[in-house]
Amino acid sequence: MKSKLVIGIGLVLGICMLGSRSEAYLFGMKSRDNSIQNIQRVEKEYKLDLPIVAFIFDPRGQHVEDQLNALNKQFGEDRIYHISISPDSLTAKQVAEGMFDKEYKQFFDDVKKNNLRVIFRTMHEMNGGRYPRSSNPTTFKKAWIHVRDLSRAEGLTKSNILFDMSVNARDLPAKDGKPSQTATFLQCQMKVKAKLKCPTFEDYYPGDKYVDLMGVTFYNRGKWNSNRRRGTPDQIVNAAGRKTLDRLKTFNKPIFVDEVGTTAVNYSWAYNFKKSLETYQNNSDLKNTRLLQLKDFLLRETSIAGAIYFNVDLTNGLKNRTIGELDRSVIDFQSHKFYDKILDVYQAGRPNETNAIYYLFNIKSVTLNKKTFFIQSDYVKPVKDLYAFTTTYITGTESQLNFLDQTKNSWSLRNKYKRFNKADLDAIVDAAKKFF
Repeated sequence: MKSKLVIGIGLVLGICMLGSRSEAYLFGMKSRDNSIQNIQRVEKEYKLDLPIVAFIFDPRGQHVEDQLNALNKQFGEDRIYHISISPDSLTAKQVAEGMFDKEYKQFFDDVKKNNLRVIFRTMHEMNGGRYPRSSNPTTFKKAWIHVRDLSRAEGLTKSNILFDMSVNARDLPAKDGKPSQTATFLQCQMKVKAKLKCPTFEDYYPGDKYVDLMGVTFYNRGKWNSNRRRGTPDQIVNAAGRKTLDRLKTFNKPIFVDEVGTTAVNYSWAYNFKKSLETYQNNSDLKNTRLLQLKDFLLRETSIAGAIYFNVDLTNGLKNRTIGELDRSVIDFQSHKFYDKILDVYQAGRPNETNAIYYLFNIKSVTLNKKTFFIQSDYVKPVKDLYAFTTTYITGTESQLNFLDQTKNSWSLRNKYKRFNKADLDAIVDAAKKFF
């Protein structure tokens, strides 16, 4: 047994570098009612395994802590969580001064305690004029840096949390610099920026050190309750005069689509609610066509590392009147609607172990013994070798696990493996044990 143990330890020497990053996107969903149960039902009934699940917690409260603490138990450590938390009605200046520190620190503690990997979206769409945190780039940058520094003070690193600076596809600062839902917005296109002296999302950028992902939100419009313009993804994010996506690419960061969705309703003449309802009920092709356009767009735009489909219909099947075209869901158990082309988007965005998001977290998705887990990238080769050795020379799961435990206590030969310290070697064994 001793000689076999030495051989097993020797196999750990191999280290697999990450290699080149895949440009395929990862696809995730925001649940309709912001619940774990909704996502679980979607996955079960449609046989999906979403690599990213999204939640928006705004405003804060004890329910947020309860939900965060349930994520590990319900979904496990081997998913990526896209979580949006915003500082309620606070301005960026108030955030920079620490008025939301308690809530941020609690969240960071929850992430660390539950060993979650989080794409963190906070103070999003600052380049619009609706939210108190917007329309002032100077104070926003101070607030952003403050929040990121809080995460580091709480012991989080890029292996736990990625900071996602999420902009609106259109720069719409408040005209008087006083943001509100009813403010007058400036169309701050690049050609008039100097003349109007209005800020665009570039002005809010706090620096490469503080941003891991550039995020963007965009929706397709139509005619469920007004005369809105319908467009393809390309027409929306790279509209003439804005060229939002091209400008995002200049930061040389992976891009993440934080919210995307489409209405199901459009027709060539003026808005009419009766016609909108008829179209919604009887024509699924409009939304399915847009979903295929979205898939093609995400595959073609290789700087986009992932996307969250906003699977929410606030109209409840056009029964509720809302501002904007909000019948966006594609799998909706309340209105009994299902648009099957979402499965094409899902299949095209299934996990690839070298996706740019995994690269940033320094992980790979590894499958052994029909089980899949995230493994730290430089542990992958040693884990696979240790698993292969153990299953080759040791019979029976109990004996295999006992052998691995003995291996953890036998790293006296670790001087041969200078690339790893004792904690790393133990972590490699623990990672290997998960596959038994």
